[in-house]
Amino acid sequence: MVNNNPNIEGLLSHALEKKLQAKEKVETAIKKMLKEKININFNSVSHVANVSKTFLYKEQTIRNRIDYLRKQQEGLSSVKSYKRNVSETSKDVIIKALKNKIENLNGKIATLEQEKEQLQIQLKKDLGKVYENI
Repeated sequence: MVNNNPNIEGLLSHALEKKLQAKEKVETAIKKMLKEKININFNSVSHVANVSKTFLYKEQTIRNRIDYLRKQQEGLSSVKSYKRNVSETSKDVIIKALKNKIENLNGKIATLEQEKEQLQIQLKKDLGKVYENI
């Protein structure tokens, strides 16, 4: 009862179709990642394309392309690192501005305290004169 000549053409054609669809998914994912300036590596491509990393490593053309793009992106600073650098410098500027503002306010506090002391002395003198006149 064993079929010595099984018909596997349908199975092979389905596997080939599935492989071609996976390649198309990978290509669109890579294009999308390049457009959005996302780091390209095997893990990120497999995640975006929703294919296995094994598939990416097994397909030599895809593997070579990912390796090439990954090496090409090594020299470039990513958007995240640029934003991080910008945010660090902007934080430094904000900190410096706030320190200057604190120094100015401390100076104003000191002058107001001196003025308060002078006004208290003046008030005591004036109250003393009022009591003398009574």
